[in-house]
Amino acid sequence: MRVPTQLIPGIAVLLRYPDADTPKLAGALADEAMKTGHPCQEFLEAFALVASTTSQEDMAELYTRSFDLNPECVLEIGWHLFGESYKRGQFLAMMRHHLRENEIEVGQDLPDYLPALLDLTMKLETQDAIDLVDDCILPAMEKIQSAMKDGAYAHLLQALFLIFTAHRMPAEVSHA
Repeated sequence: MRVPTQLIPGIAVLLRYPDADTPKLAGALADEAMKTGHPCQEFLEAFALVASTTSQEDMAELYTRSFDLNPECVLEIGWHLFGESYKRGQFLAMMRHHLRENEIEVGQDLPDYLPALLDLTMKLETQDAIDLVDDCILPAMEKIQSAMKDGAYAHLLQALFLIFTAHRMPAEVSHA
């Protein structure tokens, strides 16, 4: 199965605070996923449906409830990996260096913010991107997903998780 990495930049945008373009981008990503036949398709379609039927104000509230008001679901990857420890400080410094080196702006966000790290994966050499995903992003996402049981943003995270992992799952064996 081909990994639809072309969906990652759009998911990175959707994981940022929603704006007027969120429904259009969500729909476009769902359409693109449909063309790939990847298992992430159903989750991107579910997110797109919510984004298209929910006001921008209500999407902002969903985002805030999903990520900002729930400490177990914050999108700062280093926090999930290291908590508030010295190791997180080292991780932040390392990510800041890699983001700057790859000309990725984080604005007011910390350098371990998931959307910024997704942007970084798109600029790194393949093996470096795989290492970042396997060693940092996936372990943190598993914690976030276990804390976020449902909702629009749970669909978006599940789609991203499948993009990173579906190709590693054993194929179903058909019996004749």
